[in-house]
Amino acid sequence: MTPELESHLKSLVNLPSPPGVATHIIELAQDPEIEMGRVARAVGLDPALTTKILRIANSAIYAQRRRSENLRQALVVLGLNATLTLALSFTLVRSLKSGAPNALDYNHYWRRALLAGTAARSLGETTGQTLSEELFLAGLLQDIGMIALDRSKSDVYAGTAEMQRVHSQILPHERKRLGVDHAEVGSWLMRQWNLPERLWRAVESSHKVDTRRALTPEDGFARCVALSGPIADTYLGPAEARAKALNELAQQAERIFGMRREAFGALIERISSLIPETEAVFETSILPEPEAIMEQARELLMVRNLHTLREVNTLRVTADSLSARAMELEAETRRDPLTGVFNRSFLEQYLTREFDAAARQGWPLSVAFCDLDHFKKVNDTHGHQAGDRILQATARLLKGNTRDSDVVARYGGEEFVMVLPNADAHTCQSVCERIVASLAGTHHDVGHGSICVTISIGFATQSIDSPFDSVDALLKAADQALYTAKLSGRSRAVRYDAAESAPMVRFR
Repeated sequence: MTPELESHLKSLVNLPSPPGVATHIIELAQDPEIEMGRVARAVGLDPALTTKILRIANSAIYAQRRRSENLRQALVVLGLNATLTLALSFTLVRSLKSGAPNALDYNHYWRRALLAGTAARSLGETTGQTLSEELFLAGLLQDIGMIALDRSKSDVYAGTAEMQRVHSQILPHERKRLGVDHAEVGSWLMRQWNLPERLWRAVESSHKVDTRRALTPEDGFARCVALSGPIADTYLGPAEARAKALNELAQQAERIFGMRREAFGALIERISSLIPETEAVFETSILPEPEAIMEQARELLMVRNLHTLREVNTLRVTADSLSARAMELEAETRRDPLTGVFNRSFLEQYLTREFDAAARQGWPLSVAFCDLDHFKKVNDTHGHQAGDRILQATARLLKGNTRDSDVVARYGGEEFVMVLPNADAHTCQSVCERIVASLAGTHHDVGHGSICVTISIGFATQSIDSPFDSVDALLKAADQALYTAKLSGRSRAVRYDAAESAPMVRFR
């Protein structure tokens, strides 16, 4: 931010500033020895704030079985940090909404802010963040710089009524007029208020996401805030453009967090379900029919074609499935650098653990070897760059046709392995046949035209009726089924059958 603009902002008397209660809350939050009694006294000074804290403690957001009857019970439910953060959110919104705008559309601004806060909180829950209330506050305040600019430069938003509803157009307009954007101004303002560094840094980066490095807790917090704004824009945007926007958001969520489409659909449902509660607590109307976007999200993002896969997926709501999803976010050292799927080293560790769990719990475990047919000919004819692109496309297809709880790994060369926990032989057969058909119908660009490549798959299933002695035995059976598929003409999926499978020629 330019020194001239900073000096101008500091000299203004109508610049947004936290009211007395909010200032006291900020001071309390910086005290490492803070006690519940002091927080209760600070909040209790404001009857309206006390009512809001009680309401949110008893809301669906926290889903407590026992109702909180007084402020101290609510503090026990929420915790000290959450109470302070929520109290700060309520007092800041009340104070900032009381100011008179110049050319800023306050109605749209506050609807977007509350939606973004709700989205940031929900993203945090979905991605394993632990600071839900701080995420709400950061999402809520990410555009606070717009209020500061509107009050300091009365004409900065003049004639931008339509532009304000397409948020991506606002930043270049601000930079052109002032040489700075509202994210930078908002971050500066929050530093003046002595808000925690995590909050103002998230606001500062709210319009840019760095996905080049592995996800850390600090990155995760900032990325939740950055994605919350576009989600809010989708809710507030025209209905006819929503389908495209949802698809683009799903792709962003996968790129930023590794979030699969099913999980993103559930996220949209969660946000929609919280909107009425947010409206009630902040005494404002955000969206007349949140159910409409929820239905669109279900239709566009929850479909995976196989009803059997959905049924099996519901059986996998255990610590193991959560662990599998978490593993998808782990360090890049467990990923194959070319295709982005897991590497062989990680596969061996994961499969050993899943085999032991399946044997212990008595649930099925399917393993499939996938091998591209005549792939050496592809490399020899069209070059290794074309071959690499086909390997990457194959990896995407395998991931796109498996569940969150499944693991896809590159075994070596043109070979991949899929591990499908809690999937019986019939389900695995359906998945494998769909992959064979999908890849056979896919055209790959090789520079001077396009080609189709086929895949052969052999799979084996560990179950109570068909047990294997070890992980190696299960892998060997799947590999033998793959060899049978090759001998049978390729481009097919074959289940291991001890009586019918072709003799083993080699085991990797």
